[in-house]
Amino acid sequence: MKILHSIPSMGVLSGGPALSTLLSVKGEIAAGLSSVILTYDIDKEKDQLIDSSAFIHLVPRPKEQRFGYSSHFRKALEKEQADVYHIQGIWQYPSVCTASWARKEHKPYVITLRGMLYPQCFEKSAMIKKLSLWLYLKSDLQKAACLHATCMEEMEHLRNMGIKSPVAVIPNPIQSCNQQTGGLSPDKQRIGYLGRIHPRKHVERIFYAVNALQCKDVEVLVIGDGDAGYMQYLQQEVKRLQLNNVVFTGFLSGKEKEKALESLSYLVVPSDFENFGNIITEALVKGVPVIASKGTPWEELNTHSCGWWVDNDVDTLATTIREALNTSEEERLAMGERGKQLIKDNYSVEMVAGKMKRLYEWILYGGEKPEFVYLK
Repeated sequence: MKILHSIPSMGVLSGGPALSTLLSVKGEIAAGLSSVILTYDIDKEKDQLIDSSAFIHLVPRPKEQRFGYSSHFRKALEKEQADVYHIQGIWQYPSVCTASWARKEHKPYVITLRGMLYPQCFEKSAMIKKLSLWLYLKSDLQKAACLHATCMEEMEHLRNMGIKSPVAVIPNPIQSCNQQTGGLSPDKQRIGYLGRIHPRKHVERIFYAVNALQCKDVEVLVIGDGDAGYMQYLQQEVKRLQLNNVVFTGFLSGKEKEKALESLSYLVVPSDFENFGNIITEALVKGVPVIASKGTPWEELNTHSCGWWVDNDVDTLATTIREALNTSEEERLAMGERGKQLIKDNYSVEMVAGKMKRLYEWILYGGEKPEFVYLK
C-alpha cells in the first residue's frame, strides 16, 4: 500500500504541520506502509528542511508564495503513483492540486485540516477564504474519502459547516521512545512559552500574570520567533511593565531547543485556540508540566494530573501560575512523570501510525469502521 502525503513545505519554520507529517510518515513506514512526502523545496537562505530522508520528494519552489502555485507540482504528482493521497493542510495549491489529481485517477484522498477551518482562522483574509471555500474547498472536503481532525472540537466545527464526509479523530504523533530526559530540576523557577510568535498566541498574558504576582525571582523564557510586529509589541510590553526577568531566545531548533525546554519548570500556553497544540506534547514528553488555556483541547492535563487546563483570562492565569510555583518539587516531578506516561500511552508515533494504517485499510478495502471514525 503506497500513501502519498502532499504538503506545501517541510521546512523547520513550518513548525507543527511539518513535524507531525514527518513523524506520521516515519511511523507509517515502520508499520509496513510505503509512504512518501511530496513538497516544495525550501528557500535555503531563510529555512532548512526538517529532515533529509529519501522519502521526502522535493518539487522546485514556486515563485508565487501566497497560494503556492507551480505547474511543477502537478507534473510531479503525475509521476508518482499512490493508493491513497493524504493532503496535509488546506488553502494552498498543493492541496487543491492533489485533490483534483486523486479524483482524476479515481483514487481516494484524505485531508488533514491542521486547524485551518476554525472560526478564528477566518479573521485574516476572510473574503479570500470564504470565496475559496465556496469555489472549490467545500467540494474538495465533501468528496474526500475521509477528513482527519486532531480533536473532537475540530470535527464539530466541520459538522457546523455542513461537511458530511467521514471524520477520523486522531491526534498528532510525538516521538516518545528513548526519551531519557525529563524529570529534571531546573536551576531556578522558570516558566516559558514555546512556539510560533503570533498575536493569537497571546504571549503577553504571561507577562501580565507574572507582573500581577510580582514574581521577581521567577524567570520567563520566550522560545520562538514569528510575526515581527508582534515580537516588537511583546518587547515593548516587557519594558513598559519593567520586567527584568524575561528572556527572548529567538528561534531555536535541535539540541538548543531541547535544552531550553528542559530548563522550564512549567510551560504556559495562553492561546485563544489551538486545534491540537504540538508544543504541549513536546513539553509533556520531556517531563515538563503544562498550564494550558481551554482554547486548547487538553482537558487531559487535569484528568491525568500533569498540568492545569484553565480559563484564559489573566486573573485565572496568574492564580494558576502561583499554584504551580507553590507546588513542591516532588509533586512537580511526579506530574512530569504522569505527563510522559500520558504521551506514551496515547500519542506515540507507533500508536498514531497504527490508527492511520487502519484508516487507510478501511478506506481501500472496507470492513468494520474504526472506532475513531465518525459518520454524519
